[in-house]
Amino acid sequence: MIDFKQELSKYQPILELEKIEDSIHTSEVQDILDILQHLSKKQNYQSQPTVPNQPTQNR
Repeated sequence: MIDFKQELSKYQPILELEKIEDSIHTSEVQDILDILQHLSKKQNYQSQPTVPNQPTQNR
């Protein structure tokens, strides 16, 4: 049977974990801004009036 306390005592955290966390948090903000910009562009595109297709003349 596995002794979890013994296994946990072997655990050593990654030293760069704090740097990774900071990086993730800053990229989350950029991701949110990207999503908001995309939604804004999509909304603006949908709110524009559409011009009906006019048939082309065959010559």
